[in-house]
Amino acid sequence: MVLTLFFIALLSCVTSIASAQQTSIAIRVLPDSNGRVVVEGSCAPATAWSFRDSYAGVLNLGSRVDGLRLFDAAGTEITNRKIAPGQFQAATPASKFRYEVSLAPPLRPADAAKVSWLNSDRGLLMLRDLLPVSPSGASAKDHDRTKDQAVGEPATLRLSLPEGWVAHSNEAQNAAGEFEIADADLAVFAVGHQLRISTATTAGMTLSLVAAGDWAFTDSDALELAGQVVKAHRDVFGAVPSRRATLILFPFPQSGAPDKWSAETRGASVTLLIGKLPSKVAALAQLSVPLTHELLHFWVPNGLTLDGDYDWFYEGFTIYQAARIAVRLDRLTFQEFLNAIGRAYDGYSAGIDHDRWSLVEASKRRWTGGESSVYSKSMVIAFLYDLKLRSLSHNKHSLDDVYRNIFREYHSSEIRGRQARQGSDGSEVVLKAFSDYSGMQDFGRLFVSNAAAINLAEQLAPFGLQVETFGLRTRIGVSETLTRQQRDLLHDLGYNDYVRSPRQRKPS
Repeated sequence: MVLTLFFIALLSCVTSIASAQQTSIAIRVLPDSNGRVVVEGSCAPATAWSFRDSYAGVLNLGSRVDGLRLFDAAGTEITNRKIAPGQFQAATPASKFRYEVSLAPPLRPADAAKVSWLNSDRGLLMLRDLLPVSPSGASAKDHDRTKDQAVGEPATLRLSLPEGWVAHSNEAQNAAGEFEIADADLAVFAVGHQLRISTATTAGMTLSLVAAGDWAFTDSDALELAGQVVKAHRDVFGAVPSRRATLILFPFPQSGAPDKWSAETRGASVTLLIGKLPSKVAALAQLSVPLTHELLHFWVPNGLTLDGDYDWFYEGFTIYQAARIAVRLDRLTFQEFLNAIGRAYDGYSAGIDHDRWSLVEASKRRWTGGESSVYSKSMVIAFLYDLKLRSLSHNKHSLDDVYRNIFREYHSSEIRGRQARQGSDGSEVVLKAFSDYSGMQDFGRLFVSNAAAINLAEQLAPFGLQVETFGLRTRIGVSETLTRQQRDLLHDLGYNDYVRSPRQRKPS
């Protein structure tokens, strides 16, 4: 059965966002087709048709589009030619279209959290890489970003699935069973058979878990852990960024190491693919790592109205902040937290040209210059900022305050009930927030705006921390003798001098 849809304003035939109209989409998952979908629809007349060819380092996406057929309003077929992967030119303006997309899982397991794919049991449909690119969308550089600001269009989606399959998304459904999509660029759909869906409300947010596969922990364990993380983040920010969120928890579609995971957050949806460890304790510990990080993205950057390449903050600093939350939730010991900082320092030190660019410049080059080095250095600098601010303020202020203040000023109008400021550069806003505290005015200039080298031992010594080097490995530990101020600062970070073993937990 051929499905007809109306797809207005999300195509390259549209001239501006201002003229955008409600989009209607229909996608049919073909049964027993080795992962293929059919997309059909109509639009205002156009001759140029473009599909994304890359996203977050995943290449050749445009080559998945096959069999594009174009028609005029009367249904007469119009010839078109392929001029590049995902790029087509029609002989005359066309207003109706039909095409198929091949969605075999990507070869690299980690990429399966970033793009659409299908196998015989389940899959992910992400409108970002399934639909033609709007001319109002971002540049090629922005297509590789975790978050785009205001480039997606509203839409209504109808899915047709094989018998026994279901679909779930954070997008609301209307009475007709169609998904009402606020921003097509951020929409993610979990589809498949034997999907398990459970819901809980915590900290004012309704959180849905969409799970498939088997792990050593239960769905309720995963949902409870996610709820604890959401509450901890809400306590920092003082509010939730949305009333509804979804966590999709799938195994990798292809074989992968049991201790690996891959995740991405779009809007208020987290997609998490994770390996299978046999121990419940180890599996939950593994799950807590991406959850503390990815759920924080609900607030930063997805809950903010900031623009620009400030990945150094919303990724690198977020890695540090997520580790801090893990300590608060007793998912990491303080020594494990310090070990993570040491590994980040080693990752930064091993990076090629690691001090050649400032963090702001390095963020613009992260897909060509190495994202891990940018994030590693940013995590270490976040630690230094947090330590210095806590010390200067005698533990009255911390990085938590920076996050809270930025969110208060720049979170979306949906939360605030008024029009939020659009177009503010993320790096400028964050650097201004850094300098709002006495004694911190030069920190951003020295460590973020400039290409600064980090002497870790020298930077940590004033705070009662010592650095040891074992070959290429760095270990951070607490000094044997501490001043009262150093002890208070480290206690506030989670240090307990009665617990020396890095594997022991703090007493209740």
